[in-house]
Amino acid sequence: MAKQQESGRPAPATDITYVRALFGALGWGVVAFALQVVFGGGGGSTGLLIQTGWILIAVVLAAWPTWYAARQRNWPELWKLFLLAAPAFWVLRIVTLILDRMLFH
Repeated sequence: MAKQQESGRPAPATDITYVRALFGALGWGVVAFALQVVFGGGGGSTGLLIQTGWILIAVVLAAWPTWYAARQRNWPELWKLFLLAAPAFWVLRIVTLILDRMLFH
């Protein structure tokens, strides 16, 4: 729930930068990259490069709702941003995997 000022109105959104939210989402990008390296099928270095691009797209897009939600909740801590970015990142990662299958396979 949003923090309340003494007058009963919600506190204004804090000044959390998009770059900070991007770092929170980037943590999941590192996890996804490690999973791709360990469990990714054969595709060689070209396949890994393509998947890295898809992961970066998911990171950049997941940072937007993370940034918005973190500003509303006043959560500047990086670990909170990391947890907050999880749902958006993994949904976008699934979408990018589907797009990859449709476009390149």
